[in-house]
Amino acid sequence: MKAFIIEKPGVLRETDLPKPAPGPRDVVSRVVYSGVCGTDIGLLTGGVSFAKDGTAKYPISVGHEWSGVVESVGSKVTRFKPGDRVVSDNGVSCGECSVCLAGDIYRCPHGRSLGTVNAWHYGSFAEYILMPERHMFHLDGSVSFEQGALIELATIAYAAAEALDIGKGDTVLVTGTGAVGMSAAALAKIFGADKVVIAGRSEKKLGIGLKIGADAAVNTSENKMPAAFFNASGEKKASKIIEASGSADALDRALDCAAFKCRVAMLGFYEGKINDSFVLDRIVLYNLTLTGITGAPRVPQVMSLMASGRLNLEPLVTHIFPAKKTAEAFAAAQNNFDGKIKILVKMTDG
Repeated sequence: MKAFIIEKPGVLRETDLPKPAPGPRDVVSRVVYSGVCGTDIGLLTGGVSFAKDGTAKYPISVGHEWSGVVESVGSKVTRFKPGDRVVSDNGVSCGECSVCLAGDIYRCPHGRSLGTVNAWHYGSFAEYILMPERHMFHLDGSVSFEQGALIELATIAYAAAEALDIGKGDTVLVTGTGAVGMSAAALAKIFGADKVVIAGRSEKKLGIGLKIGADAAVNTSENKMPAAFFNASGEKKASKIIEASGSADALDRALDCAAFKCRVAMLGFYEGKINDSFVLDRIVLYNLTLTGITGAPRVPQVMSLMASGRLNLEPLVTHIFPAKKTAEAFAAAQNNFDGKIKILVKMTDG
């Protein structure tokens, strides 16, 4: 089968690999769409911290945002059959340790990520992917393959809204207009926030953010924070902040908008360093709580919101490339051109 691996920083290579054969409890799926994530780009450039410090081990079978169709199943698989539309978790538990056998697979001490750190053997930039049945989910018939490929990233935003306990009375600032930030703005509103303000540098993307759930938008390339945020929020400080840009400068500006006891979720990986003017004492003085959010087992929750029509992330898909142009898709994802949000690669036909 055709597959793409990051051989080392700077080298994305197409290769031929044997088509996976399922073990007794495995599901092999044909990948329809695979999404290019900022983490994929960070691994390709070598810019993320876990590439620089050697935590990420090359070569990497890259890709963790995907949707597809079951091709074959193992002899002990009971919930899936060939032809089923599916998505998966973004990590793989060992299934054998005492934690897994007790049913707590998301706390497995031997877990591996899909396509990133301590990567699983199979990534989603391939014609086929193998995953254990325990990490697979049926893609609801009302949810398109395109939206299905966005479920993984939306689980991160869902986990952030959940961790911050967003609800009635909250004024929420979301920084970053990538797919995770956009989905975070939509979910913050679904969780019941009174006001959701999204901040970023692209007027076109901010417009999409308003369409999918944000109440107000701030163009930070034209307006200074925190004044622009206070103007958009009705002079209210942020009770909750979701920082999804991966920019240390954006985090710095966001904290200037924080109310006393504001809770902050950080969803991006920060390739840059905090500058010398970053005032750490704000965290202490205003009793701020900062929480990091990575992969989260929230596929059923996000799927339910999509199936009900409450969450529609299809407007975030701005570009689709054929599999033969995967390298071009990665190159496009590295360029911060106006209007680009989520790039998908169509690995096979649906």
